Amino acid sequence: MSSEHRPRVLADVGVLVRDRDRDELLDVVELVDAPGEGPLDEAALIGALAGCRGLIRLGSRLPAITRQVLESAPDLELVGVRGDRFGTGVDLAAAGERGVRVVDTDNVASAPPVAEWVLALMLACLRNAGAVMRQMMAGTEQWAQAGNDGQVSGELTGQRVGLVGCGHVGQRLVELLAPFRVDLLVCDPYMDEALARELGLRRGPLDQVLEHADILVVQVPHTPRTEKMIGPGELDRLGPGRIIVNCCRGPVVDQQALEERLAAGQLVAGLDVFDPEPLPGDSPLRSMPNAIITPHIAWYAPNGFHRYFATMAREFIRYFTGGDLQQELTQRMVDIRHGLV
Repeated sequence: MSSEHRPRVLADVGVLVRDRDRDELLDVVELVDAPGEGPLDEAALIGALAGCRGLIRLGSRLPAITRQVLESAPDLELVGVRGDRFGTGVDLAAAGERGVRVVDTDNVASAPPVAEWVLALMLACLRNAGAVMRQMMAGTEQWAQAGNDGQVSGELTGQRVGLVGCGHVGQRLVELLAPFRVDLLVCDPYMDEALARELGLRRGPLDQVLEHADILVVQVPHTPRTEKMIGPGELDRLGPGRIIVNCCRGPVVDQQALEERLAAGQLVAGLDVFDPEPLPGDSPLRSMPNAIITPHIAWYAPNGFHRYFATMAREFIRYFTGGDLQQELTQRMVDIRHGLV
């Protein structure tokens, strides 16, 4: 497509870009770099958007996409952002009024490494790896003894798994769990029924999932409705001897209640997130042998950072070639995040 016919897209990329992803996007659009080197104010952004039909904000140089920006950019049709699932950086109401579509690809881009780390923690908890590794370092290990005979232990194959939340991370985890032939039950009231059928999922309410699970995976966003959704009652319903894995957000689990049950030896936990973060230096979790803890690293896979741009590029290619958007940020999604739905 000649440059005069390609839609202009203003971009602050700010992330790792593979040449092939940029080249694929350049076959469809003309990328216009945000001017200058420092942050742009609202007036500068409005000026830079003249004649642009698209805007990509993956870096940190561009200001919020306000009503004033949207009303001053009559050619704008598509805005792509990263990490704005609460709708704080884009005026969605104004965008909707002007017919401007908005996509946010942050979650889907980071989903694969998070799902893999969830799986890793599940496997590690089944072997009581936190305690065993401590024993090895102290020279007090017992061969062929994991010390968790009273817990869910051994292999993952055939275990009963409860998954709370089945968004991008949860859906990738479902794929990863397939070879293990687990007995999976999912709780996600927002999941489309057609998607659940496509993935072959059995679903149930939270209480049913808790009673089902030998291994409970919590993978929901932190919203007013999910604040401490796994509290004392839920942990009691989960029951002693079980495993809980949390790689989403710390506040969705009542950390004090979890610590009490870990101290009593009732559970084994794999935790990548905490409440608060960073985890205080004197937190009892640091010394609990039945807690495998990591410092919010599930998402951190530098070799995959190119996915942030690649995913965004595919959305812009879809839009400007007449395809359907797959990662659209809607008002309903933002309302869910704010606990309004």
